[in-house]
Parts: sequence; structure tokens; C-alpha cells
Amino acid sequence: MRKFLSTLTLCSCIVGGSVGSAVANETDTTKILASVNSTWNATFNSGDSNALAVLYTEDATLSPGNGEVLVGQQQIVTLFKSFIDNGVHNHSIETVNAYRNDDQIVQLAKWQADGVNDKKETITFGGVLMTVVVQNSDGKWLTQSAVWNMGN
Repeated sequence: MRKFLSTLTLCSCIVGGSVGSAVANETDTTKILASVNSTWNATFNSGDSNALAVLYTEDATLSPGNGEVLVGQQQIVTLFKSFIDNGVHNHSIETVNAYRNDDQIVQLAKWQADGVNDKKETITFGGVLMTVVVQNSDGKWLTQSAVWNMGN
């Protein structure tokens, strides 16, 4: 019986430690995404498309929901510059769910921004966003891939 209780105690510690690690990892992931999203929003809202592109890996892929796939920071600069030049501002991202595996995080989020319609009226629009964020060798988290759509 003593051996059984010792084994049971050991198993409880292992399971408890695993659950604690999962919770800590979830907390870390939440903090990482909050920082990544906050930096991305602030950079976009500042109107600096060049600084925004630096938040992506050099070979990043991006699809703005129109079936096109952009590759690399220069194409990302061009796309976001066009959005900024056309009055898109006040961008925000709200994480819905995230999945982490070591130095990679996949995020499902809702995004929202303001813009101007043909009548020069401010409108708010948004949609769903999926990003893959990776940690580089310097410890910095960068977006490796992003895909979004636009809903009502």
C-alpha cells in the first residue's frame, strides 16, 4: 500500500507540474501576443509602413483576403502604404484564440479599423485575422504569415 501511495503521489506531482506549465505557457503566449499586437497597431496607426514591414520576417507571406499572396517585406510595405495613404487608421486587433509550439504562435483574431468612404464619411470595418508569429534568434517575435478577411 505504501508503494502504491508513493507512486500515486509521484504521478500527482508530474500531472500537477504539467498542468502548471501549460497554464504558464498560456499566460506567456497571451503576454507575447498582447505585445506583438500592441506594437503592430501602434506602428500602423503612426502611418509608418516601413517600420511596419520590419515587424515581419524577411520572407513573410501575407494575403489580404483577395486571393493574392504577397511575399517579403517590400510587398508588405507597398500594401500597407496604400492602406495608410487611403485613410485607414485606428487599427486594433483582439485575440480570439492562440496555439503555441515553442517559438511559433498561431493567432486567430478579430481586427477593426476606421477609414473613409466615397462620401468622405468615417466608416468602421473589420474581419477575421490569422497570423503566424515566430521568435527569431535575437528573441524578437515577428509575423511570418498573415491572412485576413473583411466582414460587415
